[in-house]
Amino acid sequence: MSTSGRAHSHVPACRRAATSRTTPAIGPRRALVCVALSVLTLACGPAFAQQDQPGETPPAAKSGGGLGSFFGGLGQSITNVVSGTRDKPQIQDLTPGVYVKSNEAIGEERDIDENRITRGVLALPAFTNYANGVLDKLKQASGFQQVPGKVLIVANDQMDAGATADGNVFISSGYLRELKNEDQLAALLAHELAHVLLRHHDSNAFTRIQKQVSTLVQTGIGLRNSLDKVTGGTASNALSPSQKDVILKMELLIKVSDVALHPAWGRRQEAEADRLGMDLMVKAGYSYQEGFIPWLEAVAKWDAIQEAQKTARAARQEALMQSMMAEGKFDESLKQSLGSALTEMTSRLSASHEGGEKRIADIDAYFIKAYNEKVPQVAPTIRPFEQVRNHPGVLPVLNAYSRVFEARTLIGDQKYAEAQTLLKPLLSPSSPIASHALPNQLMFEATRSLGGRRDAEPFLARSLSSDNSVWEVYDSAATHYRDNGDMAAIPRVGQGAFQRFSGAPSAYPKLVALYRRHGLTKEMNAALSECVLRQADKRDQCVDAAK
Repeated sequence: MSTSGRAHSHVPACRRAATSRTTPAIGPRRALVCVALSVLTLACGPAFAQQDQPGETPPAAKSGGGLGSFFGGLGQSITNVVSGTRDKPQIQDLTPGVYVKSNEAIGEERDIDENRITRGVLALPAFTNYANGVLDKLKQASGFQQVPGKVLIVANDQMDAGATADGNVFISSGYLRELKNEDQLAALLAHELAHVLLRHHDSNAFTRIQKQVSTLVQTGIGLRNSLDKVTGGTASNALSPSQKDVILKMELLIKVSDVALHPAWGRRQEAEADRLGMDLMVKAGYSYQEGFIPWLEAVAKWDAIQEAQKTARAARQEALMQSMMAEGKFDESLKQSLGSALTEMTSRLSASHEGGEKRIADIDAYFIKAYNEKVPQVAPTIRPFEQVRNHPGVLPVLNAYSRVFEARTLIGDQKYAEAQTLLKPLLSPSSPIASHALPNQLMFEATRSLGGRRDAEPFLARSLSSDNSVWEVYDSAATHYRDNGDMAAIPRVGQGAFQRFSGAPSAYPKLVALYRRHGLTKEMNAALSECVLRQADKRDQCVDAAK
């Protein structure tokens, strides 16, 4: 991905002249603007402290007024806009030594278990070994020793990534298709590593994010419980075919929705991670021009696409829920529960993190101020990256999952026969993903929805036994056995799920919810008691799941 042909927000010609291998022509008018801004920056900027620098106290401003005060204030404003908020690399704030783990860390392997419960982790050793080599270079550049964490790939078609407090970096399979060279991969990993090194997971922002996630989990449980009241209680007898159709659509939306990999960090955290990320990759020998900037441009492009998708999904979910509430003869408590779920889900879908365009503008300003528009001219590493991404153990899997995500969309639209046609070759013995959980789960849902319950069972069994199975598969299995009248099988499903994800703290509320949903009060109370005793931080979620 090239930076040519793109209009940057902040003095692009100035930056391009300093970083490109060949200096493009700058028109007289634009050159005059660059010179004027530079003069104002040099004249006024040093007299004022930069904002948002931890540990720095702005010096007292000299007294006075009139033109001096006016031009001083103007100079500071222009400096903030053009030059960013720092006059030295962010990496200089780090104190080299042995890395001290985050207060929020739960253990590297336990952290992986916690993420496996909701995300299908894909085994792509050829790529993850390569990516971990890049991550190690960045860790060495940081000056820290014994920094934990590794790279893992998850089945998700969004351009999404996130680092946890334990240092693990989860990257979506969809992201791999957007990266063009090792330098862009390094930019992504450097940004995520920066969140870890800057201990953002110990900040108030992360505490806020955790509360949002907890609220979302509770909202999801409440919505599922509300649906169960409709489908399993006395109200189910009054449901019309159209109402049952609406409920089915809602349940499918819950099952096939992706779970975001990254928290919605605040502007300050994102800006700090971008600055330190740039520092790390430059110090590790990667290209700023062909790595960091094209990566941020891809993020900006994806942000625009994602906003449109969020709006469409929010409208769709709201329409479904409003339709059920309007048509249904439900009691007021149920309507209130559904209404609350609607509000929470709409809010979640409309929330967004710092936009890519703004981040490009900020990093432009940082490049000018902290680097004086000069970084080493480095050729991007393309061939090794292409070789590993085109590896027979990588590219065929990525291509197959692109079709899996298409089938998932079809199922969400209740186009089950079309989804079956798309999934069938992906589950043949020659397919690299024939044993994977997601395609088998989707085939199970499509086949069952077309009335072939018995024909669907092999796909469910294969999904349960898959190495990258997720909790949702066990929920589907419990519902399947309930519909077949085999209630005795549900406790076995619950225990199988809990043993599979025993290292994950969130397994407790999920197990409580599974038992409650199927009327297994004895098993639910036992799971609730164990949750309160062994997993205190999940107590509230477990209690809510039992309601």
